[in-house]
Amino acid sequence: MPELRASLAALALATALPLVAAPSAVAEPSMVVVELGRLAGQPDHYVTGINDLGQVVGSAQGNGLPTRAVLWSPAGGATDLGPGLAVGINRRGQVLGLETRAATAPYQHKPWLWSGGVRTTVMSTYAAWATAAAVNDNGAVAVTYSTSFMRTQHNRAAVWQAGRHTELSLSGPDVWVYAINDAGAVAGMYANSATQDFAAVRCVNGACTRLGGSSGYGPYIPEAINEAGVVVGNRATVALRWEGTEATVLSENGRVAHGEQALNERGDAVGWSATEDGSRHAVLWPAGGKPVDLGVPAPSEAVAINERGDVVGWTAANDLGSPRAFLWRDGRLTYLDPPTGHSSSPVAINNHGVVVGHTTGTDSSNRPVIWTPAPTDHDEWALR
Repeated sequence: MPELRASLAALALATALPLVAAPSAVAEPSMVVVELGRLAGQPDHYVTGINDLGQVVGSAQGNGLPTRAVLWSPAGGATDLGPGLAVGINRRGQVLGLETRAATAPYQHKPWLWSGGVRTTVMSTYAAWATAAAVNDNGAVAVTYSTSFMRTQHNRAAVWQAGRHTELSLSGPDVWVYAINDAGAVAGMYANSATQDFAAVRCVNGACTRLGGSSGYGPYIPEAINEAGVVVGNRATVALRWEGTEATVLSENGRVAHGEQALNERGDAVGWSATEDGSRHAVLWPAGGKPVDLGVPAPSEAVAINERGDVVGWTAANDLGSPRAFLWRDGRLTYLDPPTGHSSSPVAINNHGVVVGHTTGTDSSNRPVIWTPAPTDHDEWALR
């Protein structure tokens, strides 16, 4: 990839682009909301992702019991995957998780991959302390790790797949990898606070390239990378996109959403951007186009986008302590309300328009839910 640095003129132009108002909201399509099953004895359940098969992953917590990873089938049944957190699922149904085996020195923190009922420890023979944020559809995992049992260092990075790892040319006092595409390209960051040297990086075939810098302060946090190698992420409250190595500022006062669903294959990204009065508004940054204010009352944020361009997020306009989920599709806004309780927060949306997230039960517990297009709308969704 070409070694280009971002020009100030390009950054200034991107920053100056006005928000384009979204079309008027229309309450459709209709969505059916169902609470997912819960593990016995643990009141709080959190979802982290969904694939196009309708499989959902997350965790069960509470009552002083160890956290358990959970896989929900499309029918809603919950399967206990063992101790730890489930952080993601790919299209093959492979689940990526994390387990802390020793929280004090000598440290042991291990990622794992669950596939077809078998749970395999990632980097078991290479690292004492390791963490992972993403798995691609080929089962490759982007890993940050340390060889020290006595310090929770994160100064090495690799791609692990089927028991083998490929070392990345990325090392230093503070490195992290956050995202991986199906071609194995990885997005991460390098940071040296002592010298104030910070950079986002893209790694291809093990070789890492520093990406162009921007305004803002502190470390860069890449959030997602698509198959074209486009990376989106943040530096404090500066939202950024990298195509090649050149940085484009999406918002000087905003953030790209967290996780792989911040970006789709068309290059559209979502998150929030603040207006002059400081209020946060859910926003869509189309590839090559002007930012679109989704027209959701502030404060609001967009958290995920699918390949069809459907966006989910939340607004807290009515009650700062009780968010309300929304689905934005082709300029039309649908609120995703809970079956019980008083709040709803979406996490992810698959390419069939199925949304997963959390609601609050009448006992204040955190409950996992799934919103599915109503039968009358389902065929129309599938045709899009």
